[in-house]
Amino acid sequence: MIQIGPMPSGGATARTAPHTRLTERHVLALGLSTSAVLVVSAAMIAALTTLGGRSPWPAIHLAVAGAATVAIGTFMPHFAVTLAGTRPRHVAERLIAIGFLAAGAAAVVTGITFHGSWLAGIGSAFMLAGIGVVAWETFEPLRDPLARRHHVVTVSYGAALTQLAVGIALGGLAAVNVSWVVAAWAHLRPAHAWLSLFGAASLTIFATLVYLAPTVLGARVRPSGWLIAGAVGMLAGPLAVAIGFALDAAAVVIAGMSLTLVGAIGQLGYVVDVARRRGPFSTEHDWRRVAAWHLGAGPAWYAAAIVVALADMVGGGRVAGWSIGPLAVPIIAGWLFQELVGSWTHLVPSVTPGTPDDHARQRRVLAVAWRTRLAATNAGVALAWSGAFLGIGPLAAAGGLLIGASVIVSIVLLARALRTARYSLGSR
Repeated sequence: MIQIGPMPSGGATARTAPHTRLTERHVLALGLSTSAVLVVSAAMIAALTTLGGRSPWPAIHLAVAGAATVAIGTFMPHFAVTLAGTRPRHVAERLIAIGFLAAGAAAVVTGITFHGSWLAGIGSAFMLAGIGVVAWETFEPLRDPLARRHHVVTVSYGAALTQLAVGIALGGLAAVNVSWVVAAWAHLRPAHAWLSLFGAASLTIFATLVYLAPTVLGARVRPSGWLIAGAVGMLAGPLAVAIGFALDAAAVVIAGMSLTLVGAIGQLGYVVDVARRRGPFSTEHDWRRVAAWHLGAGPAWYAAAIVVALADMVGGGRVAGWSIGPLAVPIIAGWLFQELVGSWTHLVPSVTPGTPDDHARQRRVLAVAWRTRLAATNAGVALAWSGAFLGIGPLAAAGGLLIGASVIVSIVLLARALRTARYSLGSR
């Protein structure tokens, strides 16, 4: 930078004044860090509530939902403006959205865990406000894109945010004991789960994978029957399931799950097709493989979970009082967590601040023990799910230990990668 002005006296060497402006890269790094903290919070709250003799499930699912929601709020606007070729919204606006989502998730978890219904209600309101800001940040730049329009991503992101808002609203109304919601909670609770986890979070991942998977694997985005099946099923299936649960209509639930399965298979087929068409790489194979394998394994667990859920309903499973139960293992650990790991493995060296040397170090750090971590995660999911489904405690515990170890190591490596760049406020 050329500095215009008087030279320092005494022959001293002039130093460039450091930049003080935060950039979109800092926002992405902060969002990733916040999401990782919420994942760690899920493990800590689970341990504390288990030691206290209480069920850890409410805290776990809310904390993980918080991590997923913060990740959505961080990267959905980024991907939207990247595809549109436009500029992101102002940094302050982006930080407000992440702050609302993170603070809201923390308040909801605290309120539910310690019976503070008013705090959970306030937290839900904060999260809804954050979702509104994220929607503005995502779609306002798309009104006049410089690049071609990406209809699958645009429609999927809009549907995901809508479903997420409805799911959060239902949970918030139940938390503050609104009478009609509490009276119908046996039907609205599964609708809440399908809108939030199977719908909003999963639909966001699908829409992002449409472009992230080819980017990671060096392939071209190619429309196909797999992509169409994935889009239709992921958009319509979970919504139909939620409506079926709310209306106590088993036939609608089964039809919606069948449609969701079509979407899950389409998504898996699309990822496999991208992997088949992958480009040649001559450097940093381990970094590319850890991202690719986690991103590819997640859709398989999602499809497996939908198969089991559908088989249960077809076999006479209850509509009222349906619970995610053991399906939480493949959905949260096999699907959401692996997609987070695969995404941040690719994105941290690509979009966070730092020099080329910083990013090279980040790639090496994020590839550490990738085979062991990948094997531990997926073996842990298989063991924990089987143990929970069959009621074999030691098997479930062994799987949980493997998953926990993988989570801890992955979070530690992410923290090291984010520290590697040693970003100052002026890093670009």
